Amino acid sequence: MLKSERAYLRPTKTDDIPYRYEWFNDMEFSRLYIGKSVYTSYEQVENEVRVAMQPTPYSGLMELAIQTIEDNCYIGNTFFRKINWQDRHAEFGIFIGPKDRWGNRLGSEVTKIMIDYGFQELGLHRIWLTAFTYNHRAIRCFEKCGFKKESVFREVIFSGGVFHDALGMSILEGETEIPYANSL
Repeated sequence: MLKSERAYLRPTKTDDIPYRYEWFNDMEFSRLYIGKSVYTSYEQVENEVRVAMQPTPYSGLMELAIQTIEDNCYIGNTFFRKINWQDRHAEFGIFIGPKDRWGNRLGSEVTKIMIDYGFQELGLHRIWLTAFTYNHRAIRCFEKCGFKKESVFREVIFSGGVFHDALGMSILEGETEIPYANSL
């Protein structure tokens, strides 16, 4: 089990589906996470969770649920996807659903755990991500965790009648400090 001071990561499970469905259909959440507010069907969320529950070699995805230690509450997910074992890189992602959990540095704690795990346990050399340029909270979190800005994908998403840019960021093996995660 991977854990930090305030959260631990566990396998995704079907009990998570109702929460994800609610979050993915919240306009503010979906604008920050996928760039636009769109309806996500319950069936689509079920399918995503089933894929996340498959073994990583088959899915190319390693997804974990974020659970708080203090009140044992499921609050979101983090993942590596598009895992390329030969070139040793993967895309990183994280989302925290309940708005009352936003902005309290849990995202930074989990991001640090995943960076450490990706380099130390999975043997990755490069971890990359994209974030919408208007998602300032996420960008600050990623920079604090060591990610460097490397590209701008201009006008990559159309939302609210306007095109928006996304920022490409990455961190390389050796650019991190002392391992952060505590394994049980």
